[in-house]
Amino acid sequence: MLIEDIVRSQVIEIIVMAAAQAQRRGSRFLAAEDFIFLIRHDRTKVLRLREYLSWKDVRKKVKEREDAGDDIIDDANADKPDRVAKVNIKLSWELANAFSENLADDDSDDDDEMLDAQSDSLKRLKDADDVTRQMTRDEYVHYSECRQASFTFRKNKRFREWANMTAFLDTKLNDEIIDILGFLTFEMVSKITEMALCIKRDLDKAASAAPGAADPPKRQHGGNTSEGISLFSGPPTARTPLEVQHVQEAFRRLQRTPQPIRNFKGGLTRTRMSLI
Repeated sequence: MLIEDIVRSQVIEIIVMAAAQAQRRGSRFLAAEDFIFLIRHDRTKVLRLREYLSWKDVRKKVKEREDAGDDIIDDANADKPDRVAKVNIKLSWELANAFSENLADDDSDDDDEMLDAQSDSLKRLKDADDVTRQMTRDEYVHYSECRQASFTFRKNKRFREWANMTAFLDTKLNDEIIDILGFLTFEMVSKITEMALCIKRDLDKAASAAPGAADPPKRQHGGNTSEGISLFSGPPTARTPLEVQHVQEAFRRLQRTPQPIRNFKGGLTRTRMSLI
């Protein structure tokens, strides 16, 4: 429940900030660039979001061709695989877009961004492989089901009610914006969990290395409580879960960002919430 409350407050903060950004543009409706502007400092996350939108657009086009009864693969171009079409999102704060009419399209930047996104995806896959290396069959099945979970897939109405969007927005968000919010929500949960696990690992290591510390309890192997590991004993099952203090410390570290000095008169002021 603690992670859910943190993520809900973050989603509400994103919606309010994106609505304010759209109002500055003079528009009543939210666009994808409003959310990208909020995470513009995290270039890796922006690249992942663009890659996510690109594949979403590809799946949409394939589904439309399937519904129309057209052949997905053309025989004339069967040996030339189509390149994933990048979603053309003009970011107003980028200098190159101000001269887009006079400059020719350069695909080198897009290729570099695609390579960066692919390298980040490979790193995540390697981390997932390291996590699942010591898992049992049941643990891996549960891990796979959790990896396939989604906040917005066939749950748009429930997600709107969960974030209480009607209380902060006058207009209804389209499906693309809901998918972007679902992607950012997944990123938040992943980042909080990874930070909390890192804090728990550091605390356990410090507690075991402290002088006079008690020996850690023996792990149980398939219900066998003996100290030794027999030939037919199962994998270790004794694992301590994350606690509230780990999640709170993770949230505190993720919120520890430098704030501008604006309170010259003293007293208490409300600091802005940092987006995870």
